[in-house]
Amino acid sequence: MEILSLFKYAEKLKFSDIRDSLGVRSNKLAYHLRNLTKRGILIKQGNSYSLSENSEYLIPYLTEKKSILPVVLILIGDSKKAFLYLRKKRPYYSKLSLPGGRILLGESLANATSRIMKENFNLETKFKKLNSISFEHIVKLNKVVHSFILFFVTAETKGNIIKTDILKNKKKIISSDYKLITKDANKETKIDTIISN
Repeated sequence: MEILSLFKYAEKLKFSDIRDSLGVRSNKLAYHLRNLTKRGILIKQGNSYSLSENSEYLIPYLTEKKSILPVVLILIGDSKKAFLYLRKKRPYYSKLSLPGGRILLGESLANATSRIMKENFNLETKFKKLNSISFEHIVKLNKVVHSFILFFVTAETKGNIIKTDILKNKKKIISSDYKLITKDANKETKIDTIISN
């Protein structure tokens, strides 16, 4: 991580520049540089190293700071009845939840929706609309432990699913999911995709 973080501010670095910046022994540094080169993360050109094109995506993540996680939450149903599942991992272990997951690099909301529903529930779905975009901060003992940007979308499926009564199960449903379902299910918003070179 420390080696890679040097490439946030330089396209190419010599071995001696990396060694001097990190203050590590040459043999230890050589081992790590060889490993990063072998894995295709770094490229060695002459006596300089640079990030490979395939590793450019790492640059925003080369920090000690924790960052917010973008996720898509998928509503199949409406504000009264919706497809929910019982979570088996934290946060929100054993709560009823909207299906959802991370948005992968380069993925559209429609593609993320289809992928998540296929991978996790073996359901073919069709993206309908983006309902809302929200921030969620999970607080434990007066400290934020998780932060998410929630892309709340509606999709439809022809698959056979069981829908849960939202009002009757309010206490069993993740509170933020309940709020989104009851307040934002009938909304629609737009988001632009910008492709930059």
